[in-house]
Amino acid sequence: MLRVKVEPSGEDFWKLDPVVDLINSGAVGVIPTDTVYSIVCDLSNNDSIERLRRIKGIVDSKPLSILCRSLRDIDTYTTGFPLGTNQGQANIFRAVKRILPGPYTFILPAAKELPKQCIKHGSSTRYAKRRQVGVRMPDDPICQAILQSLEEPLICTSVKYLSEDEWILDPVYIADIYEPLGLDFIVDGGARIDDPSTVVDMTGSYPTIIRQGKGPKLDWMVTGTDQEA
Repeated sequence: MLRVKVEPSGEDFWKLDPVVDLINSGAVGVIPTDTVYSIVCDLSNNDSIERLRRIKGIVDSKPLSILCRSLRDIDTYTTGFPLGTNQGQANIFRAVKRILPGPYTFILPAAKELPKQCIKHGSSTRYAKRRQVGVRMPDDPICQAILQSLEEPLICTSVKYLSEDEWILDPVYIADIYEPLGLDFIVDGGARIDDPSTVVDMTGSYPTIIRQGKGPKLDWMVTGTDQEA
């Protein structure tokens, strides 16, 4: 397994070149984001996506997210953010542009360009007729340097302990646990803090926070309790 330690300042990002080459060749590895570490692979490589699921130990029915290079990527792989209407509906796209890159995951309807392996297929009412995906644009120099060197986004899932619903924040522990499972590389950008992204569901009538994390609640977002009030 390739281990690459880089400075958050960006002064040695040339060390990431072998990582980019590995991703392009189908590798599965770990990179830092602006929240916790993520296991990633090439979005268009079906074999890599299946191997990512095996390494993480997640079933086919669990949805995966995508790390995007730009708002254009989000428009390509989802139906995009609401632009607002003359009837007074808020222009959410304009609001989102002010906070991305940032520590948010937005759940959006998936476009046909998104590989089927990324989308949850469930029998529940919520998922039976809808294809949804979480999109992220992390505000992290290491993550951005990797993304900007690729021709398309990355599939991602956060790194957790295998038997516990808890994030692994130290890249040394991540390597110890996941290297025996077949991980190809890890980019060490230092320890993270236990503060995941804020998840906002954009598929309903209002942008609804379904997990409060590092990203603050903004005035155009609601919570489940807001809607019940």
